[in-house]
Amino acid sequence: MKKYVLSTFTSTILFAFCLSQVPVSKEPMHHNLLDNGHVRLLDVHIGPGDTTQFHIHATPSVFVILTNIKTGSQVIQEEDHRKLPITHYGNIYFEGFYQLPRIHRVWNSSTSDFNVMDIELPNKNYITIDPPIQLSTGAFSFLFEEKPVRAYRLNLVPGMQISLSPRKADILMIQLTDSDALVSANEKLFHKKGDFIYIPYGKPIGIKSDGKENASFAFFELK
Repeated sequence: MKKYVLSTFTSTILFAFCLSQVPVSKEPMHHNLLDNGHVRLLDVHIGPGDTTQFHIHATPSVFVILTNIKTGSQVIQEEDHRKLPITHYGNIYFEGFYQLPRIHRVWNSSTSDFNVMDIELPNKNYITIDPPIQLSTGAFSFLFEEKPVRAYRLNLVPGMQISLSPRKADILMIQLTDSDALVSANEKLFHKKGDFIYIPYGKPIGIKSDGKENASFAFFELK
C-alpha cells in the first residue's frame, strides 16, 4: 500500500512538473514583438530577483543580450557543449537546438532589469542568399553563418549613410546601444536599445546616422 501511495505521489509530481514547462514563446517574461512564420522575436525582461517559469527552447535561435548583469539558470535538460562550446560574439550568439531542446528557468541576481532578445527562427525552407555584405566603410563586421541565418555587427559613425541593393533575404536589424545617434533605416527611426526593423526580401535598404554619436546594431539576413 505504501509503495502504491509513493508511486502515485511521484507520478503526480512528475506530471505537474511536465505541465509547468512551456514553450519559450509562452513564458510570461518573454514578450512576443513579431511572429511572421520566418522569425519570432521575443523581448525578454526579467526584473531584479525575479525568476522565469521552466521553459523549453527547441527552435534554432539567436540571442542578443542587451544588459550585462548577473543571472543564473537551473537546467533540466540541454545538449552537451563540452566538445563544441557555443561561440559568443560579444553579446550575440546562436544555438541550433538540433539534437536536444533546452529546458530551464532563469533568474536575475542583480538589482537591474535583465533584457535579452530571443530570436527564434522556425522557418525550415532555407534559401540560398547573396554573398556576405562587404563595404569599403567597414561598417559591417561579419560574425557567423548558420543554416537559418547570417549575422553581422553594424557600427555607424555620425554622418554615415549606407545604401544596399535588394537582398535575397529578409533582414532583421536591432539596436544594441542607447545613444542620440539619430539612426534611421528605411525611414524607421531608432530611439533606444532593442528597437528593431524587419525588412522583407527584395527591398532596397537605406541606413543613415544624423546624430553626433556612434551607434551599434545587430544585422541579420534570414534564410
